[in-house]
Amino acid sequence: MAEAAIVQAVGSVLTPAVEGGSGIFHYLKLNCGYVKHLKRNFVELEKELTFLCDCETEVNEELNSNKTKKKMTRGCKLWLDSVKEVRDEFEILRSQYQQTGGCLCGKRPIHSQLKLGKQIVEMVVKIRSLRTEIGQIIKMEPKPQDPFVSRHASKFPSHKEYVETLEKHLSSGGLKKICICGPLGVGKTTIMENSHDSVGESGRFDIIFWVNVNTDGNISDIQEIILERLKVNAKELDNAQRADNISKELKDKRYVLFLDGVSSEINFKEIGIHDDHGRGKVVFACRSREFCWQADDVIHVERLSPREAKKLFWEVVGVNLKKNPDIEQEADSIVEECGGMPYMLKLIGKELVNQSEVAIWRATVDDLRSTSSEEKKELEEVYRFFKLVYKNLSSVQQHCLLGWAIFPTGLEISQDYIIDCWAAQKFLPRFGKIGDARDTGCLILDKFEKKSLLQKQSKEKRYKMIEFFQRAALRIANERDGGILVKEEKHISEEEWKDTKKLSLFGFPSSTLPDMPNCCEILTLIVEGRRLEKLPMSFFEYMCHLQLLDLHDTSIRCLPPSISRLINLNALFLRSCSLLFQLPKEIRYLQKLEILDVRHTRIQCLPSEIGQLIKLKCLRVSWVENVGNHTHAGAWPGEMISSNIISKLCLLEELIIEVLDPSDRRWKQNVESIAGEIAALEQLTTLHFYFPTIKCFKTFINRRKSVNGNKSRHGDNFKSFNIVVGYPQSTSLLAGFDVSEWSAEKHLRFSAGVEEIPGEFLTILKQAYSFELIGSQYAVNLSNFGVDNLVRLQACVIEDCNEMTSIIDGNHRGVVPFQGLNNLHIKNLPKLMHIWVGPIASGSLNSLRTLRVKICHSIKTLFSKEMVAQLNELQDLQVEDCQMIEEIVEAGTVLAIGEFPKLKTLELIDLPKLSTICNSLLLPWPSLETIKIKACNALKSFPSTFKNTTMLKVIKGDQAWFDQLEWENCTDLKVRFQDILQSI
Repeated sequence: MAEAAIVQAVGSVLTPAVEGGSGIFHYLKLNCGYVKHLKRNFVELEKELTFLCDCETEVNEELNSNKTKKKMTRGCKLWLDSVKEVRDEFEILRSQYQQTGGCLCGKRPIHSQLKLGKQIVEMVVKIRSLRTEIGQIIKMEPKPQDPFVSRHASKFPSHKEYVETLEKHLSSGGLKKICICGPLGVGKTTIMENSHDSVGESGRFDIIFWVNVNTDGNISDIQEIILERLKVNAKELDNAQRADNISKELKDKRYVLFLDGVSSEINFKEIGIHDDHGRGKVVFACRSREFCWQADDVIHVERLSPREAKKLFWEVVGVNLKKNPDIEQEADSIVEECGGMPYMLKLIGKELVNQSEVAIWRATVDDLRSTSSEEKKELEEVYRFFKLVYKNLSSVQQHCLLGWAIFPTGLEISQDYIIDCWAAQKFLPRFGKIGDARDTGCLILDKFEKKSLLQKQSKEKRYKMIEFFQRAALRIANERDGGILVKEEKHISEEEWKDTKKLSLFGFPSSTLPDMPNCCEILTLIVEGRRLEKLPMSFFEYMCHLQLLDLHDTSIRCLPPSISRLINLNALFLRSCSLLFQLPKEIRYLQKLEILDVRHTRIQCLPSEIGQLIKLKCLRVSWVENVGNHTHAGAWPGEMISSNIISKLCLLEELIIEVLDPSDRRWKQNVESIAGEIAALEQLTTLHFYFPTIKCFKTFINRRKSVNGNKSRHGDNFKSFNIVVGYPQSTSLLAGFDVSEWSAEKHLRFSAGVEEIPGEFLTILKQAYSFELIGSQYAVNLSNFGVDNLVRLQACVIEDCNEMTSIIDGNHRGVVPFQGLNNLHIKNLPKLMHIWVGPIASGSLNSLRTLRVKICHSIKTLFSKEMVAQLNELQDLQVEDCQMIEEIVEAGTVLAIGEFPKLKTLELIDLPKLSTICNSLLLPWPSLETIKIKACNALKSFPSTFKNTTMLKVIKGDQAWFDQLEWENCTDLKVRFQDILQSI
């Protein structure tokens, strides 16, 4: 019987039931022990439960102490659940037992006491069984690694492209280390977090690490986080031993290590990350480009465009506020001050969420534009970053960085101009030669850009500092030296003139200037804006210490006589003063003047007094278009530059003479004597000059050789030049191609239609970085100029050469041509049949990024089989108005998967016979983003491999042309392309 089994199992703890009897009496006799020994049995239950709870405590302690490395087994969990059930049941039994009083005379009926007694005995058996089981149960087992811990990243549309690019790199087998580079607050962390979560959810990696790197880049701190994720205890080990452990754990794993906030070089091997980890990746974010060299590829994160910045800002503050035009106006100012940096936009935006009070918006704008020493709390980290970088610069670099403070915020500044300003203010004191100072200035600008203090613009080597950084620079500069004032269309008091050392006025009318400001300490004065029409006669009377004077882009017609007081002036900028007709004779008193820029004025000739500026190192002048060869007063202007002026400037290092009207007969009459004087300048290293004839150019080179002797045995010693030889028959080139986008260092333009190329020309061509060949009636290809002379070319333009049948003839012996060529522009070559003929040496065209072919009506095939294999860097391909071209890639060419790996833009315009782009079945077009097809009616189908274009964003073309394309049953591809078609 069950009762007997229980009694037997309990043993001596319970008194056996009385045997014998029948019916109810028999039942009572059998179970009277449950009631008779109720109290003793309950005490035993409490004791057994105490033992069980002690076991439970021990198990929980063991689980907690090992939870980082192991996890609880299913059997252990079931045991703990059973213990909890027992404890809950015990509480019910205890309540029932308390009601009995613990004896037969209790208040409960006898049958209830019998039931209670039996439950107590059964629970004792159950508890003893659980205590026995715990010794047999495996409590813990190895804990599987969590592949990743979500960062819960915010998503911004402007970051989508960067995230997609990063994920593409993480899928690439060849890239081990990827760098995300950009200034503070641009969104690097958000991009990495999005990618971290995306690849984590994809399950492609076994484990993903995230480490916020401290400012010191401490190796042990990085190791500690990695080891914790790996569940490896290495607290007693040194860094080298830890690195070995990490390497062993990761060697066969698919992993990604995200490092955020890298601010110094990191030795990955010291961490334990090795290149032989076949399936491991590292992604690191840094503000400075100085550390990008450690990466296999770099993703440069740009600031948001104005449109994207506005969109983000309104998303943060609430678009309902946009209904108030006053708030919208202040919002535009805030967005401008934040410089396209998401971090700042969100910080400021959070302070203005649903804020409808216009006064608070105005105050916020004033705070952002404030140059007081009081830091705005929300931007403290940005200001602290700027100041930290500033403190870590050398003394010279600190002066140069703070030199940006004198300009209005958001201003784009050219490389040459800012270096001139630094030199004029003696920020670069070690350099006696302006050329050496310019080289050092370029190095400093590059350092500032790499540290994300400056943003390099796309054209003409211009730089811009983010608005907030510029205000921080002004604040630091005033804390350091004081007396720096930037005014934009606001009143300036006499007291401000008196106390200032560096002053810039932008947009001030002449009426606001004092007749004779009392400013004896002023060193720098910048006055710009068309509203300034004249300067008071005694304006410079108290400015004898002035070093830098910039009157750029004003409407002044003359300089006052008090200019003679500027005896310490180092630099005078009058560029784009379009109403300035002459320089005063008083300019001869500027005996310390080193830089004079009078380009794009109405000046018709230089006064003879220029020859007295014996310390002049840099002279820049341009002659306006021919206006009848008369001045505004109707008098004959005479020679542009009188004889013996240039020859007296024996320290001249840089000379720029721009002739805007090549037909001006005064220049043709004057150029021989000017060129002769220039040739005698021994210090000259930079020359921009127009030689109307090849004879004039040959004379200059030969005279220069005789002056320089052995120093010029290779032709010349120019650091920089922009030389035009011959009368340019065509001016269309200037509108179509911007040479300044390529290289302003050494540019040569040849328009002389001579049959025999003179050796003097070839000595300059050999040094050139960019070359324009215009209107040659004899050249059959560039190889005629000698392939040895094309070695340095980075950019090349060929236009209006009627006899040219190819660009390069590979049969000419010599060095490998076009190794460094980045840009090739070809226009109006009526007999051009091929770009390249003959064999192509390995290395040729390997750097070509942009190719544009226009108005070449004889070429039928653009790329031969051999050419295609060389174009690994080609990004931009444009073919326009070539009436005979039938195919882009030669028919029968078998392309490998890796061909055209970087081509982003393909434009085919007005090609009536073009029927084929490419017949390859393997080409993936991995980088193609934009396709433009216009007036190509014979093109009936796209390459079938266009279906592989994962990066394609837009197709520009006529809808009617698109509708007649043949898709070879690829209707899904047609639908996809229709969605991104933009009609033109």
